[in-house]
Amino acid sequence: MEDVILEVKGMCKYFGSLVANEDINMTVKRASVHSIIGENGAGKSTLMNMIAGIYKPSKGEVFVNGKKVVFRNPNDAAKCGIGMVHQEFMLYPELTVLENLMMGFETTRMGYFLDRKKARKDIQEICDKYKFSIPLDEKAQDLPVSLLQQVEIVKVLYKGADIIILDEPTAVLTPQGIEGLFDAIRYLTEHGKTVILITHKLKEVMEISDYITVLKNGRVTGNLTPTEASEQLLASLMVGREVLFNTQKQEKEIGEDLLAVKDLTVKSDDGVVKVKNVSFSVKKGEIVGVAGVAGSGQGELIESLFGLRRPESGEIRYKGENITHLSPRGHRVDRIGYVPQDRLGTGCARDSSILENCIMGYHVAHKFKNPLLVNKKEAEGFSKQVVEDFSVKAESVYTQIGTLSGGNIQKVVVGREFCQENDLLVVEDPTRGIDVGAIEFIWQKIIQIAEAGVSVLLVSHELGEVMELSDRILVMYNGEITGNLRNTDELDEQTVGMYMLGGKRDEA
Repeated sequence: MEDVILEVKGMCKYFGSLVANEDINMTVKRASVHSIIGENGAGKSTLMNMIAGIYKPSKGEVFVNGKKVVFRNPNDAAKCGIGMVHQEFMLYPELTVLENLMMGFETTRMGYFLDRKKARKDIQEICDKYKFSIPLDEKAQDLPVSLLQQVEIVKVLYKGADIIILDEPTAVLTPQGIEGLFDAIRYLTEHGKTVILITHKLKEVMEISDYITVLKNGRVTGNLTPTEASEQLLASLMVGREVLFNTQKQEKEIGEDLLAVKDLTVKSDDGVVKVKNVSFSVKKGEIVGVAGVAGSGQGELIESLFGLRRPESGEIRYKGENITHLSPRGHRVDRIGYVPQDRLGTGCARDSSILENCIMGYHVAHKFKNPLLVNKKEAEGFSKQVVEDFSVKAESVYTQIGTLSGGNIQKVVVGREFCQENDLLVVEDPTRGIDVGAIEFIWQKIIQIAEAGVSVLLVSHELGEVMELSDRILVMYNGEITGNLRNTDELDEQTVGMYMLGGKRDEA
């Protein structure tokens, strides 16, 4: 078995009474892409955290290159050539790329002094070998997500990784960014590296994988290759039932304008104009999708619409009232819900419980029976509704939200907004990092909410999601709306993609 680089035998992990992994057996071949798929809470990240030395197994054995290994910490795993790129990047934003890459793996002269020159030379050689183009002297906070991901991959390569674990690496990448990442993965495996990929996206699994392991409820339900699989088969192995990949839309009535934006101009934190004289409307009961490559101004637009960023000029009207300078609290009182793209930084307080996170905003918009005190029974009832309706895997509503998987945190954030009686929902990347069963549920929920008369402004980096859900699609390019497209059967992704890249533009 010379081609086997990693083997896991009888791996188990228990957190009290919770069984995260049970009797996992898996073989990973050298210079391959091995995908691990499963629902949120299926045990994917727990398994990878044990392989990467972050968790200690309750039972089971790990073999690297045929030798049994025991990891006390991630450094032990790194010495055996295992590196992990986490879903939430582990970078210091105010440090340069070079400083981030050196952190924890410092090159020294005479045992005392940092040798930046040698570190730069070694890192540049890695970048050149694996075709990564990274500005080493730029601060991490100034780089787009696609480049930050490359930085994380170079970081594990710099530490000598032969096995690279990527946790949901395409969650916030554009189609172009995903294509670039896959090119990098293929290049890594061609040069002898092994990639373990954790993902929910079945099309990506079928495209990039050599081998696939499916987990459900902490157990392996399938070990197969793409030639043996299909998206439907993988989905059923993950969820335990047939999954519908197409939404069930009904005829609905579109009302008058609920939200009207006119000549809106918005700057970024560093004073760059990111939204340029943008005008559009969202009607009652309408789902309006916003598509565009990352950095086209979508984030600044949404922040201004929810009161998180003050526009430079222009006007935002909601139900006929001017809300251009209304605070986020005022938006919630006016029954405008918001699902942010950044579920950890903006969407939740990770050290607080699920219950506390569920009632954030709810207590402002809907009050409680006693305006001065939180009614525990009412708060508990609402939180349990979110957990049950959105299948959040947690021991109780008093579980600290930061201990949940990324996908389950996303379900809490989405559920908190969807379970309230809002008239307008502003939603960014609602299905980021969640499994196919939950995607199906959230898509259908968005459609049902709109059919009930709620307006939805949907920003998503998943073009397929925008096209599946939207009645109308606004395309942003370089801070402007270049397309205002009716989403008919004749509209295809290639046409929308041309608008996204600035190749087409509606005549004003």
